[in-house]
Amino acid sequence: MKYWQSVRFKIVFGFLLIIVPIVAFLIYNNLYAMNVVRQQVSSNYNKLLSVNVRENDKILLEFVYYLLRLKQSDPDIASIKNLSAKDDGYTLAKIRIQNNFIGNSLGMNYNIDSLFVYNRKEDEIFLTTQYSGNSVSKQAALKDWTTRHLKNNTLAFSPEWETMKIGDIYYLLKFVDMGSEVFAGVLVRAESMMRGMDSFEVGSVGSTFLIDPAETVIADDDAFKPLQDEQFRKKVSEMKDSYGVVRQGGESYLVLSKPSAYTDFSYLIVMPESYILRNLPFFQKMLYVWIPLFMALLLSLYLIFLQRVMFKPLVELIRGMRKIGQGRLDVRLPTDQSSEFAFMSGSFNQMAEQIERLKIGIYEEQLRVQRAEYKHLQIQINPHFYMNCLNIIYNLAALKDFKSVQKLSLHLADYFRFLMQSHRSVVRLEDEVGHVKNYLEIHKLRYVTKLDYEIEIEPRHMNTDISPLMIQPFVENSIIHGFNRRVQDGSVFRIRIYSEDDPVAPDRFIRIVVTDNGSGFPPDMLRDLESNVYMAGMGEQHLGIWNILRRFKMLYGDEGSITFRNSETGGAVVTIRLPTSRTGQVDMDTEMAIEETAAEGDNDANDAGRR
Repeated sequence: MKYWQSVRFKIVFGFLLIIVPIVAFLIYNNLYAMNVVRQQVSSNYNKLLSVNVRENDKILLEFVYYLLRLKQSDPDIASIKNLSAKDDGYTLAKIRIQNNFIGNSLGMNYNIDSLFVYNRKEDEIFLTTQYSGNSVSKQAALKDWTTRHLKNNTLAFSPEWETMKIGDIYYLLKFVDMGSEVFAGVLVRAESMMRGMDSFEVGSVGSTFLIDPAETVIADDDAFKPLQDEQFRKKVSEMKDSYGVVRQGGESYLVLSKPSAYTDFSYLIVMPESYILRNLPFFQKMLYVWIPLFMALLLSLYLIFLQRVMFKPLVELIRGMRKIGQGRLDVRLPTDQSSEFAFMSGSFNQMAEQIERLKIGIYEEQLRVQRAEYKHLQIQINPHFYMNCLNIIYNLAALKDFKSVQKLSLHLADYFRFLMQSHRSVVRLEDEVGHVKNYLEIHKLRYVTKLDYEIEIEPRHMNTDISPLMIQPFVENSIIHGFNRRVQDGSVFRIRIYSEDDPVAPDRFIRIVVTDNGSGFPPDMLRDLESNVYMAGMGEQHLGIWNILRRFKMLYGDEGSITFRNSETGGAVVTIRLPTSRTGQVDMDTEMAIEETAAEGDNDANDAGRR
């Protein structure tokens, strides 16, 4: 016998089949919680970053407007255009412009590093700066930059700002042509654009910085290690108006990027995920430590328990049976075990004493039991329905329609959850209708534009008791036969389920009607249904309907009925006349028989298509 056919394998596999989904759910739940935190942090910081970038772009645009206002309304600019450098008026205009820069601009806006005017005719540049330490270097660099660009005629007006480096400092530069070869400009330190980002909580190993497509980085913290990695800089410089996770040096970093509208720089926030999830140490420990340890410990204890309580007695029993099979009838098993195995060992010992006399009878009885068990297992599942569902899930996953995959998985889980509970003799009509709805939703995902349904159950009928799987097999019959055999003319196949008070005895009965617009019942089958042939037969050919009629008869006796007919339009109509309460006619033995029949017919009903 192969190992996977052994009881040991099946028990362990069954245990894993139960515990693994639970562990997987715990892991998924932890990952989901961390992902929610990550998304919330990303969303909040992205909003803050967007506000900061908009404000900085607004400031840069205001500087441009300021230069344009100088061009249009400042009389001193006009004097610079029209006077010679030797004129006293030229000198006074220059002084007034510098005083204006100091009083009205530099004093009012800390973002401005310098304001300057360049007179090309006089080849003179006069600069007003808040940081005088490198004013000579600034003046020389601006003069050189302006000369080169005027020579190449590249000073056409644009709201875009240029980037230049003076010494070790990066600046944002904006020039405006005032006319008559006079130009005015603003110089802004690039690092001043980051002042609004100082308040962002990024942790001790996080950073905020600016970066351009050439991977030029401007950061307050030059010791931020990931920025020293060329691949990391390349990845973050390629991010435009987005956020994502970048791995570097064994650490995952959450990166948020927002480009400036008027410069080549993008504003970035980089935070390690460990900092983001610092308030979730329990989830992290559960995910990486406690869940695997718990799983290993539980499995070990379970295997030890099974070895002592079940596997060892089973091995002794198997060995004894093998010896009996070899003709050694003197073998005896110990009975100092758990009550079940003690009983089995005692029975085995009695069997060994009577084996010669009972060998043939017991062998035949075992064959009958095996046949019954095989038949029981055979009718428990509808493999076609299960495989169709898996195929639908596969196709939806291939199309990346994950919402539909989730929806189908939930309906399928609810469908089989009901089947596992359908050993009960009765359930509420509300539960049966929910099961039918899950079944129809699964098929509707398969036949999106070809199948539709309508369920109209009166709320006052929802608490009525009904035998489980009493309605669903008829719905399945409609799909298998009415839908598949109908002429495909492009119209939608419709199934309608509704309830109403019984017109004869509304206080004692309700009616549940299942209709479709398919091909209806074949005449010979409808004739058999009306003549109770199905109840008289053994159900081998029409197992689903036979099972339903039998359970209905056992549960309600002569009260109520199930009738079949074809509608005037040709579709099938099944009417269940259901008592609102059971009488005392069903005794305890019958109740047990009903539960046994329902257990045998849980998925019997799924084969109801074999009319």
